[in-house]
Amino acid sequence: MSYKAILCMLVLAGCHQQAPLIKRQVSSTLNLPAPELGEVWTATNDSQAEEILQKTINMLAERAAKDTFTRRDAHPRAHGCVKAKMEVTPGLLAPELQVGIFAPTAPKSYDAWIRFSNGAPDGKTAHDLEKDVRGMAIKLMNVPGATSGSQDFVMITSEEFFSKDGADYLDLHEAIAGSTAHLIWYGITHPRSASRIMGARIQIGHPLFANYFSSVPYKLGSRSMRFETKPCALENHKLPKRSGPKNFLQLRLAETLDTKPGCFDFYVQPNMDPRHNIIEDPRLPWPVMRSPKIKVARINIPAQKEFTSTEQMNFCENLSMNPWHSHPDTRPLGQINRMRALVYGEISKLRHQQNGTTELEPVSHTPCEGETAALCKKPLH
Repeated sequence: MSYKAILCMLVLAGCHQQAPLIKRQVSSTLNLPAPELGEVWTATNDSQAEEILQKTINMLAERAAKDTFTRRDAHPRAHGCVKAKMEVTPGLLAPELQVGIFAPTAPKSYDAWIRFSNGAPDGKTAHDLEKDVRGMAIKLMNVPGATSGSQDFVMITSEEFFSKDGADYLDLHEAIAGSTAHLIWYGITHPRSASRIMGARIQIGHPLFANYFSSVPYKLGSRSMRFETKPCALENHKLPKRSGPKNFLQLRLAETLDTKPGCFDFYVQPNMDPRHNIIEDPRLPWPVMRSPKIKVARINIPAQKEFTSTEQMNFCENLSMNPWHSHPDTRPLGQINRMRALVYGEISKLRHQQNGTTELEPVSHTPCEGETAALCKKPLH
């Protein structure tokens, strides 16, 4: 596979080939909190975010023209959205870090949905055996103080992110939109980012038995944090032969949950060394010797049969996952996340408009009933 193809598979905003510009009135002047905890944001970053959004819109329009409806720009292929429950244990963090969902005085449980996915833009045709960035996005429902009523934890199978900041992220998008020479030059001039990109692509044998990471920083009260999930127990699932079904990850997920539950432990990593763990460079690892990881919750996924039904797969397609669906005390941090606030929001609006569906937040494990029944509507092109 070519270097360009690899980058196209990985970059969250996908890849396109010099499409005609599709103008859309947007503004990156969002109602976001003032920078804190080492964040840096200027008018230049506003312009960078607008450029990335426009490139994403153009790419999405190209893909939709060849598809039956408008899919996500990032992680368009879901293995399924499954019912879950996140149980938070109180008192495991320092008092000043017990904020948002991490502040219960007694064990607290949240109903949740989890979307497992592949990151590659070629979601319809790519085989699950291809190396890729895998995704796990958790939506906790009915969270007091959360901006949308939900708390979304968006994670991938890469512990660090692959762009330093807004300028780096825009450079990567521009390189992918250009020639092979542009990509080679990007690799030469951005060696750490290029290394992160190449290393982030992995194979997995089962969505329930992989580790997932926030990759970028979030707020945790007076500090920043990263978070991650680990399977409660490891099982070795060998990779199948390429001649088998290309969606074997969905099939294995369904086979497991047909008869038994799944489970993840949820860890937060408070940033105890902010001078080294720089908010505006999420490519850098956070050494656990200085910033230990603390298990604060368990995610239980009960046995279930219906998640591959037509209605629930429609629900999964229409669901919006956004890291800015958050309690203010655990909000996203850094330039990459501030750009996500614009791109995630605008792209969600666009694809729902194009598909004739409605942006709604689920409030229960029966979303196809009552006011949220629109989430189970088939997307239209």
